[in-house]
Amino acid sequence: MKNETTPGLADVRAADETFILTLTPEAYLVPRLCTLLQKGCYVRVRTGSSLRELLCNQFGIDPEYVRKDIKVFFINYSPVDNIDEAAIRDGATVALSASMPGVVGAAMRGDGLSWMRSSITYHDEGGDISGSEGVIQLKLFNQVMADLGESFLARGVYVRSKFLMDYFGRFGEDFWEKEMQMRKNSETMSKQQLFDTLKTFGGMVKVRIERE
Repeated sequence: MKNETTPGLADVRAADETFILTLTPEAYLVPRLCTLLQKGCYVRVRTGSSLRELLCNQFGIDPEYVRKDIKVFFINYSPVDNIDEAAIRDGATVALSASMPGVVGAAMRGDGLSWMRSSITYHDEGGDISGSEGVIQLKLFNQVMADLGESFLARGVYVRSKFLMDYFGRFGEDFWEKEMQMRKNSETMSKQQLFDTLKTFGGMVKVRIERE
């Protein structure tokens, strides 16, 4: 099922051409920026692959990390039992997490209490799913966010301008007082210029980080 709020290829391609926000943060600011992945960002993918192929081949995540450290896999908010059989479709929401606490966490793990989640386990929709370019929403939680968030931000993720303005608006002055260069495409921006632009832009923004 395609998430109605997921942007299309035309939207993210427009961001590539009109608004690439590049941040150059100090190392200690990166974990704070990685929380953007917890809220949910959009990435371009090749559809038709399995979830494992998406993670290992397209995203370049170490297969051992996928096997040992990612304990919970969701597609469209349903836990996935077999990442080799779950196919990625345009508009999907994919969420990844390390171990979650308690009985709920045990039920959500692929090797956990599957009998507790039989009614909510992800089932592929079937039908033709030939490979093509698409857009999915990606969410990372807890240790997975800490481990992988920077690599996704370095690659670049897509976020709606209003969402990004609200997200940055929650950061206090202690964050903005730090030295962090911001650029829209090749033009350096101040904090005020960034907020003024996000307020009126109305489209998708590609957010990426660079480390000096």
